[in-house]
Order: sequence, then C-alpha cells, then structure tokens
Amino acid sequence: MIEERRETQIAYFGGAWPTNIGNAFVDLGSIQSLKMAAPNSRIHFVSGLPKWLFVRPDIQSRSIMHRLPRWLFKQTRIKNRSVIKRLQRLRLRERQNIKKCFDLVSVMKLDYAVVSGMNLCETFIRLFGPTFSKLKDKKVKIIINGGGGSQYSDREVSEFRKFLERIKPYAFISRDEQSFENYRDLAEYSLDGVDCAFFTNDHFTPAKLELPKYVILNFDYHLEPELDTNDRLIIRTHHSCWGRVPKSHFSKYNTLISDLPQDYLNLYANAEEIHSDRVHACVVTLSFGHPCKLYSKTPRASLLDRVGATTIKDKLTYPNAEKIEREKKKQLRFLSNILSS
Repeated sequence: MIEERRETQIAYFGGAWPTNIGNAFVDLGSIQSLKMAAPNSRIHFVSGLPKWLFVRPDIQSRSIMHRLPRWLFKQTRIKNRSVIKRLQRLRLRERQNIKKCFDLVSVMKLDYAVVSGMNLCETFIRLFGPTFSKLKDKKVKIIINGGGGSQYSDREVSEFRKFLERIKPYAFISRDEQSFENYRDLAEYSLDGVDCAFFTNDHFTPAKLELPKYVILNFDYHLEPELDTNDRLIIRTHHSCWGRVPKSHFSKYNTLISDLPQDYLNLYANAEEIHSDRVHACVVTLSFGHPCKLYSKTPRASLLDRVGATTIKDKLTYPNAEKIEREKKKQLRFLSNILSS
C-alpha cells in the first residue's frame, strides 16, 4: 500500500495592509511565488496587523517618542534624564502591549514560516522577533523571501545580523544586492533575489476598464510634480488609510483610497504611465509591463536596480521584461528546491 504524502504546511506572515497597501502587493506576490514553487503545499496566511494595533499611538501615547528605536536610549547625547525615563516607560509599555496580542502563527503546526518585504530592520525585531524565536524553538524552518532593509545603516545591519544569528533562518532571499551581501552568510541557503511584488502579474488578472487613456499620480509624501499629461485623464491614488489621512488626499476628483490591493492593481495594470513617490506602486507597474517614474530618495529603491530600472528616478522608465522574468524564474527554482528538501 502506497502511503499518501503529507502536505507541506507553510505559514506566510504578512504585513499591515492599512498602513501601506504596498505591503499587500508584496504579500500577494510572495504567496503566488510559493504556490508556483510548491503547488502541493498548504499555505496559511497570517496578518502582521495585530502586532501593529497593539503598539499604535492611541493605545500607548500620542507622543511621537514611542516610535524611537531602542538604540536611541543608549546615546550619550541625550542628557535630559526625564526624557530618557519617558522613553524607557514608553518602550516598556510597548513590550507589555505586544504580550497581550494573541500570537496565532506561533501555535500553528508548521514545516515552514515565510516572511517578505521590509523586514530586515529594528522595527521587525521589536514587534515580531519573539514570534520567530518561538518558531525557531519549535524547529520550524524560517524563510525570508524577498527581504530588504529600512535605512540600510551600519547600526541596522549590525542589529539584524545579531537577530538572524539567533533565529538561524533556513533560507534567505534578498530583494536587493546590498541586503544579499549583508546577510547571505547567515542562512543555510541564500539567493540574491527580487522583490516579491514582481509576482503580482502572475497572481492577478485585471479587469478591462471602460476609460480613456489615463495617467496615475500616486503621491503620499511629496507634492505632485508639474507634468504634461497631453490632456489624458488623471487618476490619483494614495496608499494608506491608516490613522489620520490628510484632508488634501480627498480634495481632488478621481482619487482612490482603498483597503483592497485589487482596486489599485486594476488601475495600475491598465494605466498608460504612473508617477509615484511609492516604491511598490512602481514595482507593480513594471510587473504589468508599463512605464513609471519614482520621486523618492529612499534607499529601498535599490530593489528596482535588481531588475534593470536604474533610471527610474531620473525619467519615465519602461520595464526590462526579459530581465524581470529571468530573475523571477531563478527565484522560483530556488524556492522549489528548498521547499522540496
């Protein structure tokens, strides 16, 4: 009698969508890549939002100080002892609040736990470090699939290297070359990969829209540039519905703010071009084969260099479709191999 093979159990640990819908693009793309690489596995999608809810400002303090990182407490330039004590109380309260959040993924029976996106940073360690330590103790194999940093500072790299040394990831796939060089030696298997949002075109089939030719303007942090749109329709989008959304985001016609990534993907996949200060608006635009321009100096934009979009900050840039597909196939082969071993 042939014994039926047990399904591989994978937990995908997602981001907080309302804070930035770009997290959803990463999550949907990463899950798609897992399905393509391991079609016989069972993938359990677990949200990262609950941890964020337990540390949001209106639960612990309306002061911006709760956002300050742990290392700031150690800086000698902070001379005011009352400020230091205030910061320490806020950090203690944050840790207490996080402990109140039910940690679903840590009680699942799993073979693998996968996380993607901007997770190679101090904030991830602070919020989700205890969860991944529990998974490591349960001998769940941890995979970072298309990971990247936040600031790419020496301090951030040092802190995250210490964290990876503790949880000992099974596999590490970067989404930019710098992250690969920073952490490649700390996992059993490593790959210089791409951002998982490049798999959104494999995940999503857009609707056909009854619209004239249109341009997307997606600006959350900067003023819109003056552009010659050749009288094409302008549609505006914003990527966050978290907290206090600026009134200016509601001031113009044909504006979309949504909690569903599919709403954005339908627009981005049919647009003539997109201008944005959001990295992942550009990633999904390129994945669907359309040109875009990025108006941002964030170091996270280096993930676009991995697919040849090196001019994207300077001019409207068309995707190198062959390179994107080549890098994606390499990533799928790597995933398939590590998930079958």
